[in-house]
Amino acid sequence: MSLSPAEQLLSLVSAASVVDLSVTTGSNWPSSPPEGQRFGQFMMREYTWPTAQFLEYVQVHDDHTGTHIDAPVHMIPPLDSGLPHATEFGSITVEQLPLEQMMGPAAVVDARPLIEGFPAGTTTHLRESPVISREFLEEWERENGDFRAGEIVLFRSDWSDNYYRPYPEGWGYDRSHPAPSAEAFDLLFDRGVRCVGIDGRGIGQMQDDYTPHWASLGRNILAVENLTNLGSLPTRGALFIFMPHKFEGATGGMGRAVGIVA
Repeated sequence: MSLSPAEQLLSLVSAASVVDLSVTTGSNWPSSPPEGQRFGQFMMREYTWPTAQFLEYVQVHDDHTGTHIDAPVHMIPPLDSGLPHATEFGSITVEQLPLEQMMGPAAVVDARPLIEGFPAGTTTHLRESPVISREFLEEWERENGDFRAGEIVLFRSDWSDNYYRPYPEGWGYDRSHPAPSAEAFDLLFDRGVRCVGIDGRGIGQMQDDYTPHWASLGRNILAVENLTNLGSLPTRGALFIFMPHKFEGATGGMGRAVGIVA
């Protein structure tokens, strides 16, 4: 008897490796921003009588803490606001994000060469964020083929692998990591890419947080931030999936990111 499509899919997934691409969150781990509100976890109920253990916590955190996705409303005003950088996507919050937009074949861009020889900062690891430029992506395409519509482009710098640690060491998880330019997003948009990911604190550069967000979220290119373990994925050949918490009106959604490698 032939397998149903669901059984075939399950067979493929069962035979594949599932790579966890999410950082750990908690009261002793870096929050967003690290100099701001720290993750809070408070016991609400704790008892074992009369039948069984019952534990329950209240958690307080920024909705851009941990591995999370930026919804367009995070930095894009709605059209009727009259504000600069407003677009038709400026009212989209996390619960409105299409699930299929956050899953697709991964294209991993290794940005580590941009770090080599880059000037160090005085209070940050690097003086500023090395820029992942359009020219850098075009060189990647010459070696690996053009980006394809529906691909999830993942920017790998190993930043979280190297610096995302519990406090106090976690205070060093700064945002001087490589980050894309607006022109890089022009290329990705033209290729049909509508979701990207990065293994640093965000798609914004330390010296310019806003412009990359305007260039991406303003055209409904979603951004998954604070990924980790991207070095476990091939340049192409993995399936990327991110599922955010479906929280009404949220500007960002914490969730679990995985890569499925056959």
